[in-house]
Amino acid sequence: MKDLGEHPQTTTLSERAYGMVREALRCGVYKPGEKITHRSIASQLGVSVTPVREAITRLVSEKSLSMPSPKTIIAPSLGQSDLEEVTKIRVNLEGWAAQLAAENASATFIRELEHHHLVYCTHRRSHDTKAKIEANAKFHFALYAQSKAPRLLAIIDNLWVTIGPTLGLLADRGFEDNDGERFHEAAISALKARNTAAAQAAIVNDILTARLKILKILKPE
Repeated sequence: MKDLGEHPQTTTLSERAYGMVREALRCGVYKPGEKITHRSIASQLGVSVTPVREAITRLVSEKSLSMPSPKTIIAPSLGQSDLEEVTKIRVNLEGWAAQLAAENASATFIRELEHHHLVYCTHRRSHDTKAKIEANAKFHFALYAQSKAPRLLAIIDNLWVTIGPTLGLLADRGFEDNDGERFHEAAISALKARNTAAAQAAIVNDILTARLKILKILKPE
């Protein structure tokens, strides 16, 4: 890690901290309600607390994190009504992104997606929870990026930042079935056939299946 003085602008460091925390939220590294400290993030990046504080302030303003007190930063935690709302939005937007991806998919891209799927399967079977969650996110966002719809992708990314910590709970609670593999494979098959409806169905079924599992571990409101 370079010394702080080697970086030309604090803004650059703030962006790095912002991106790192967003990615951690999206990939379920932080759990719902988990407390996050400025110092822990600064330590991971090897920077001072100032750019981290700027990044956290930005994330709080975006509702990606909550900050009930000046020194308390908390990862998002969803209730059942929150889950239902986010699920309905995800079904529509991620299903649409999958449809667009099926229209745009090239043979080269499909091979790339198959690679992401293989990595996911490898980590799932080796019970590497953290790596599996990250590989799952990479698969989905590679697929959605192929929609060639940057505004749609940005909205989906924000949704995953919100639901990522809750999705991360599934792996921790022993949900080690192969549903993810089946839905990924269905999506890949749909892209190969340029079947937009099948691509949409694969992703929608993945989202709805995850919803049912999450409902089993959420506390009643």
